[in-house]
Amino acid sequence: MRMVPIDKPEKRAVLEKAKRLVPKGAHAKAAVLDRSRVYIGSMNLDPRSDSTNTELGIFVQCPDPAREVARAIDASLLHDSYQVGFGPDGESLQWRLVSKKRREVFTSEPEVTPITQLRNMLLAPFVPEQLL
Repeated sequence: MRMVPIDKPEKRAVLEKAKRLVPKGAHAKAAVLDRSRVYIGSMNLDPRSDSTNTELGIFVQCPDPAREVARAIDASLLHDSYQVGFGPDGESLQWRLVSKKRREVFTSEPEVTPITQLRNMLLAPFVPEQLL
C-alpha cells in the first residue's frame, strides 16, 4: 500500500469540501497494534455498537499506514483529549484536559451544549440500560 501525496491547494479544497459534507461531531475510531496493523472505522466499544448499530471498519496489516495513524493519534492526544476520572469525593466524575499549553478540570462533560444535555435527559428513559 502506498499513500499518494497531494499538493496543498488540492488538499485544502478536499478538506473544505469534507467540512461541508460531514456532519458536525462525525468522527472515526482508530487503533494501532504493534505499529504494524491498523483498524479504522466507526465502531464504539459498547454493546449497542456490537449488537444493534450498523458499523463499518477496515483492518489493514501494513506497517507504513499503521505508523502514520499512530503518529496522528499521538499528536491528537496533545490537543483535544480529556482524561475522565473520579473527583475528590470518589463518586463524581471529572474531565481533565490533556494539553501541553494549559491544565483545566471540568465537573461536567466539556463541549456539550445545554440543548444536547436536555435532549439526552429527555431521551434517556427510552434507551435500554444494556445498550448504554
